[in-house]
Amino acid sequence: MKGIFWALCSVVLVSGAQLLLRSAMVSLPPVAEPLSLLRALFHFATGSGMLLLGLSGYIASMGCWYLALHRMALSQAYALLSLSYILVWIAAIVLPGWSERFSWAGLAGVGLIIAGVLVIFLPAAKKVK
Repeated sequence: MKGIFWALCSVVLVSGAQLLLRSAMVSLPPVAEPLSLLRALFHFATGSGMLLLGLSGYIASMGCWYLALHRMALSQAYALLSLSYILVWIAAIVLPGWSERFSWAGLAGVGLIIAGVLVIFLPAAKKVK
């Protein structure tokens, strides 16, 4: 059970990091303008703070992932990691200002992800002798 806790912590952290990094990339100048980007990063513009928080979220997520892999099978942990796709998809639709639209195809994809995770976590059938 401890492994699942750490894997889910990793999922939440990596999902938050994805959202923060997307916000940072919208706020920061394009990479094609390297001087503007460096100036924004070193003067702690709005996007640079979100960039640092997003990268910190990734680092914290890696720590949780490390703890999860010590306590559970890789196949199960990796299946749980796919839940971050669902969290980011929902957050991008629900959060104001993101302009993401709901689609039935996206919902079908979320359903397939959930079904796949459930199949992996279903208890194995016992052999009858």
